[in-house]
Amino acid sequence: MHVSLSRQDMLQAVQRCQNIVERRHTIPILSNILLRAEDDALHFSATDLEVGIRTRCSASVKKSGSLTVSARKLFDVIKELDAEADVELDLADGFVALKSGRSRFRLTTLAADEFPDMQQDEAGVVIELDGSDLSAMLASTSFAMSNDETRKYLTGTLFEVDKHGNLCLAATDGHRLALTRTRLQQVVRPGQCIVPRKAVNEIRKLSEEVSGQVSLSMGERQISLRAGDHFLSSKLIDARFPNYSDVIPKGNPHAVVVDRLALDQVLRRTMIVANEFTHDVRLVLSGNEMQVSAHNTEQEKADESIAIEFSGPDIEIGFNARYIRDVLGALKSTSVTLSLKDGLSPVLIKQDSDSAENYVIMPMRI
Repeated sequence: MHVSLSRQDMLQAVQRCQNIVERRHTIPILSNILLRAEDDALHFSATDLEVGIRTRCSASVKKSGSLTVSARKLFDVIKELDAEADVELDLADGFVALKSGRSRFRLTTLAADEFPDMQQDEAGVVIELDGSDLSAMLASTSFAMSNDETRKYLTGTLFEVDKHGNLCLAATDGHRLALTRTRLQQVVRPGQCIVPRKAVNEIRKLSEEVSGQVSLSMGERQISLRAGDHFLSSKLIDARFPNYSDVIPKGNPHAVVVDRLALDQVLRRTMIVANEFTHDVRLVLSGNEMQVSAHNTEQEKADESIAIEFSGPDIEIGFNARYIRDVLGALKSTSVTLSLKDGLSPVLIKQDSDSAENYVIMPMRI
């Protein structure tokens, strides 16, 4: 293999692959990136056997061929090279020689035929939508995924096409739920799958980077995304996701309208003295005022009030403040609406009554 290409193009491609590669893998070849030169392009592939990515960039191919090289070392070298100089790669005697400007490197390689194939599942549901829309949907839900590996089905995000032709994304850790939906422009049969955290994060990045339409394919065992020159595939979490419709409160009659940024600032200040693990704060609603307070075992306290629009009875309720702040950070509106029933029932947070996003947070006893 002998090829030359833009340093910037190569850096972006290697960085995308670097996100997939596990730094310390028991199978050495999985710490490498597969490079394949052919047809005026250099193709890059990486996988951890769960998630895989393929991408390409234009190149001057003097001799076609393929190799695998350490993802970490290649990325560290490329990012330090002169941004204006092209990169030349030449494979010989089990090493790849890398030249750029006055820089010269020689890196060891492993045979390309040892690199595992990225198997592609037969697509059951294919969705076409704008990449920026998909990225925004993931940004508004993925923060609610669980970190608890004992409940694997909560460590991913549910992708569902419902019977009404909506794409719904939902994530929950058992204490909160984030749900959003969008109307699809094409007719797609219903289906659902749970996508693991790593794939969710990479789908979001690729969708955000690519302008225009992306294609999302949901199979029985795999989900894949095609976005411009990039292709990503991932195994699915084989489990049943909780019925999110049952979690969304239907009878919360008391609505609180509050300035989103102002509430976030109050919670940020109050959390300074809250328990560092539970981040528990107390909200007291009375008239047109919300009292926000917190304390800790060292008898430190914080107390602040904020103006609200509220006409219901006095309510006292406790929450993990970080959960509320995550929701406030995901929304973009000037104000938000908190719908409550009492001090022990879940709260529903929305941007407005017609909002596609729904957030449910369970209260805490404090």
